[in-house]
Amino acid sequence: MKATTSLATWISLVAFAGCATAPAQRSTAGPDTPPPVPGSSAAERTPQLPAIPAADGALNLEVGYPPAGSTIAVRDSNFIFGSTGSGRARLTINDAPVDVAPNGGFLAFLPVPGDGVYRLRASRDGETASLDHAINLPPTPATAAGPRITAPAPTGTWAVERGEAMEFSFRAPPGGQAAVVLPDGRRVPLPEQGRTADAPAGAQFLTDVPVGSATPTTARYAGAVMVDAPLLSADTAVGRPLVGTAALAVSEAVLEFIAAADTVRMPLRLNVSVLEPGARRVVTATPPASAAHDWTVRGRNAPLGPFHYFWPPGTKLTVTGQRDGFFRVRLADARTAWVPTGDVRLAPPGSPPAGALVHSVRFNPQPGWIDVRIPTGERLPFQVVEEENALHIDVFGATSAANFFQYGALDPLIRRAEWSQVADSVFRVSVWLEQPVWGYHTFFDGTDAVLLRIRRPPVIEPGAPLRGLRIMVDPGHGGEDRWTRGPTGLTEADANLYISLRLRDLLEQAGAHVIMTRETDTTVPLGDRPRMAADSGAHLLVSVHNNAFPDGVNPWQNAGTSMYYFHPHSAELARLLQHEMLEELGLRDIGYGRADLALVRPTWMPSVLSETMFMMIPEQEAALRDAGVQERIARAHVRAIERFLLGRAASQP
Repeated sequence: MKATTSLATWISLVAFAGCATAPAQRSTAGPDTPPPVPGSSAAERTPQLPAIPAADGALNLEVGYPPAGSTIAVRDSNFIFGSTGSGRARLTINDAPVDVAPNGGFLAFLPVPGDGVYRLRASRDGETASLDHAINLPPTPATAAGPRITAPAPTGTWAVERGEAMEFSFRAPPGGQAAVVLPDGRRVPLPEQGRTADAPAGAQFLTDVPVGSATPTTARYAGAVMVDAPLLSADTAVGRPLVGTAALAVSEAVLEFIAAADTVRMPLRLNVSVLEPGARRVVTATPPASAAHDWTVRGRNAPLGPFHYFWPPGTKLTVTGQRDGFFRVRLADARTAWVPTGDVRLAPPGSPPAGALVHSVRFNPQPGWIDVRIPTGERLPFQVVEEENALHIDVFGATSAANFFQYGALDPLIRRAEWSQVADSVFRVSVWLEQPVWGYHTFFDGTDAVLLRIRRPPVIEPGAPLRGLRIMVDPGHGGEDRWTRGPTGLTEADANLYISLRLRDLLEQAGAHVIMTRETDTTVPLGDRPRMAADSGAHLLVSVHNNAFPDGVNPWQNAGTSMYYFHPHSAELARLLQHEMLEELGLRDIGYGRADLALVRPTWMPSVLSETMFMMIPEQEAALRDAGVQERIARAHVRAIERFLLGRAASQP
């Protein structure tokens, strides 16, 4: 479910508002199967995995997670897993009995010890072993005698346009009076917006989150404030904005909360500069010296949101604001994006914003693709919008001056094409295809024209759909990135490799040419993997992974199978792969979905990422060691790929 499946990665991807309430447990130490959902065959599915082989080695207690001395993200309940060395051992952790698998592995979901020490005690035939395993707990929320202000916003480094509304907010006990006091003495009320409860940890894994299961503990107070003068915090650690007019002396905004006889005030750690309407700055996308040839500046819809735009070097953008390490840039009326300040270079003040008239659009068919050339004369930002049988490219800052639009001689791939001016300064070219989209690439040519390169689908033989195709198989992780492991020490990097090598052999037996990102336990940088697929001319990219949970999620209740894609032309392959894996292994259906992951972002070919099992589940870790299960997982991948190709073959002329 990610470009890297480590626990730390999941924790970084999910912004936990707080700790989940510990679920009710029969013993907190073994499988806790949720009741079936009425009418859901998936809920009644029985795992089709081999029995865990027995092991009876020396009694030896090891903890795989959480690592000794590490800091976990929750304070109530969490998982702990590792090995006793013997399947005949009896185990307790902090006096709670814990099931031990036949191979000696164990997994438990237990209350987090208040002193941060897990006390493991094991016995077998009169022999005993003990281990005191200390970890660090997250900081305890500060306590105060009176009401407190928490989650103040905004904070940090901001630049806004004059007259722009900024939302000021914080959390505090319900029923109070809140306001922000500006340096000029204005006191702007912040009305109570609703009472909120902390979201459950790892909610992305939960298919049945009880409504109203958490008790609201705070209220959110928020309001819009027109900022027309700079603000400067007394805290010199807060960064200064890179654009706009900044304050010369301390000029702070202060949050205020009144409850009964108590009044609490908090100066905001916030620096704000003001951009005048006629003084917007222009920036140019500029890669670092060590950047790869396919480097792009990645735009987002919000500073901390997923990537949404990908622009090559030289793209000119007009800045309308800043928030910490991101510039807000204008694309069109009421349309903006956020780009890292370190990925662009400020042009001198007074530089004109980018813009162009488009006089003509040309199509240039080639054996492997069709180039759609949109001459702009400047490197303008763009976005490709994909449908099943169509591609639309919007060029921002461009206006049509075209009265002639020709897409060349008849081509078996193109049904029709047209241009449109969908908004002021947004020029669109739409291309409808006779077959579903296989892949595309966007870049600038030597004249700064925008090129949309549409890939021709490969010829697929219905009787041998894999014959002649180039397929990139990526065993996730490896080398230095191999710390995600199961109770008895199997690493995800190794499990992924075992499956991928068998997948390679099966694909080659079916006539495919397979390119591997790695065939041994080597380090392949994450960014190099999708680049290898594009440079090799791969027709498909399959990244093989197994999963891990973030802290606070009960693994017995939430483990299962999932598949991921990013672009629409990959969705069907992910759906078919999910179906085949569920039919093969019978695990819980987490679902397939769209995810902003490096291995599924390439546009040149359909690409998917599989997350078959969870490493920490003893039965699943043992299954991943089994050559027969590795074969079954690989064959499920092959069946899904073949079904996808046969579906595409049906659309061939």
